[in-house]
Amino acid sequence: MRSDPAYPRVPTQPLGAASRAFAFRSREAASILVLLVVVLTLSMRADQLLNDPDSQWHMAIGRWIVAHGTVPWTDLFSHTFAGSPWIAKEWASQVLFYGAFAVAGWWGVCMLTILVVAGSLGSLHLWLQRRVSATAALMTVTAVFVVLAPHLLARPHIFTVPVLLVWMTGLVAALERGRAPSFWLIPVMVAWANLHGSYPIGLVIAGILAGEGVFSGPRSEWIGRASRWGRFLVVATAASCLTPYGYAPFLVNLGLFNSGESLPFIKEWQPLGLDGAGVVAVALLIGSIALLVADTRKTLFRLGVVTLLGVMMIRHARFAELFVLAAPILVAGPAMTRFPALRGGPAIATSRGLGFAILACAVAAIATAAVVSPRLNEAMTPQAALDAARARGLSGPVYNDYDFGGFLIRSGVPTFIDGRSDQLFLDGFMNGLDQALAASEPDRFAALLARYRVTWALVRREGRSAAHLRSLEGWRLLHEDETASVYHDAAGVPAAR
Repeated sequence: MRSDPAYPRVPTQPLGAASRAFAFRSREAASILVLLVVVLTLSMRADQLLNDPDSQWHMAIGRWIVAHGTVPWTDLFSHTFAGSPWIAKEWASQVLFYGAFAVAGWWGVCMLTILVVAGSLGSLHLWLQRRVSATAALMTVTAVFVVLAPHLLARPHIFTVPVLLVWMTGLVAALERGRAPSFWLIPVMVAWANLHGSYPIGLVIAGILAGEGVFSGPRSEWIGRASRWGRFLVVATAASCLTPYGYAPFLVNLGLFNSGESLPFIKEWQPLGLDGAGVVAVALLIGSIALLVADTRKTLFRLGVVTLLGVMMIRHARFAELFVLAAPILVAGPAMTRFPALRGGPAIATSRGLGFAILACAVAAIATAAVVSPRLNEAMTPQAALDAARARGLSGPVYNDYDFGGFLIRSGVPTFIDGRSDQLFLDGFMNGLDQALAASEPDRFAALLARYRVTWALVRREGRSAAHLRSLEGWRLLHEDETASVYHDAAGVPAAR
């Protein structure tokens, strides 16, 4: 067995016959174990991966794209904004989710999510082990997982985890070689642009790190380095437009921050909370800055990226995943240089104990994944209430609570509002809805229903919407269960059968 050429050969003891099947080098074996532990852990909490109403409409959009062989350009899924410009900018992720659903239902969606995350963290662990000690690599990946855990949902952002890791390691590899990034990263940007709308930050990161790529070399090479990095950035930017919508997704992302109307109403856009994951994220930010600021002459541009992502994370919790995945890759090299004790040791053959640990964890992970039966969160899936509405013949424009929007799209019911608030439900719509719900008298809420010709409502059993509906003249309760209530305008409801 060969040792890693980057390290001196370390003698190993011969392995017994029972262990030869697990004769990986220590780094690969440890990373495989990390991957399996993540699979096992996430399989045990598979239901939580579906704990977001957007999972349902993302799958439904993928189903529509596959069925029609094209992507939508206008809103086809709400009645309030029907026909308005709208693009499925994360269409590739949505098709992947629908493919998993078509093959194996929600179990398939969960397993796809789990394998993407586990494979990514295993790969990050392996990358780190080649630079820092096994202990430091394991502690870092554990911290990354803790911060990621609240964000691990079956939604398109999950595909940014592997894409961002490949992008960041590619950029850092270029810096370590003193060259411009490989053009093999260009397909990564194309994939990112079609999988999730966060891809512009990848271009920003590359642009900042180009400063290190240029100025870290001799002054005589600055022009040549700038030219090579410039070519890469131009091609990468052009590649980000290779989507069915061209550059339109970029404008959507810009518009989200320009309007900002939907941000106050969505939890993931709130500032980073100081819960367990938040504390770990802040600790990683402080530690990363402390390591990089010690030698700003060499790390200024990496410090700029870490600070930018840290500020974005603090302002909006949803960016925690970008920070926690990028920071270790940027910090590993400088940390190893400043603290030689952090450097990784030689790759040696696995022990029998580690081999059997891999086998045991693999068996446990496969068994758990095989028997788990993830279900959609009932609080976001009011099936009984919708069945009751359909049995009564309610089919006009509906008023629905925000969390029921994904379910209604999946069920083929045009929504009043849903999770597509990056492009729709703006221009005062969400603010007007919030003001109507906050009003002490129901008149404003009644006017909102009349404006959109709403004839029935599917809402949480308790909440501001239900409170107003109970007090509206002419509206009656049709159905109520532990999850939801159905109200209807008695003047327009069909007679009971």
